[in-house]
Amino acid sequence: MAGLVALLKSYKVTADLVMGMIIMGTTGAVIGLNLGGFVFTAAATLLGIMLGGFVSMLGARRFFISVLVGSFIGGALALWLGGPYAFIIGAGSGGAIGGFIGVNIELFKRG
Repeated sequence: MAGLVALLKSYKVTADLVMGMIIMGTTGAVIGLNLGGFVFTAAATLLGIMLGGFVSMLGARRFFISVLVGSFIGGALALWLGGPYAFIIGAGSGGAIGGFIGVNIELFKRG
């Protein structure tokens, strides 16, 4: 726990932190909109911002970029193949697959 507190105190606001908070906050907002209602949207957005900030502090630039690229590719393919109703499912699935690929790339680079 002391290591986490030291990390939080020493971390500065950088472009990586802001990018992570924006990407995860936007994802949370879209999930909240699909669930319906202001409370769901606000709660999911806040949770996404906090999660994005925490993951960014751990150094996850490539992870967020892979999620972003996966979301765009998945959304575009779903829109092209299934129409506008499939767009949200395709973007979410693409983001999940992009994140999975990003984590595996990080593991291969370390090993």
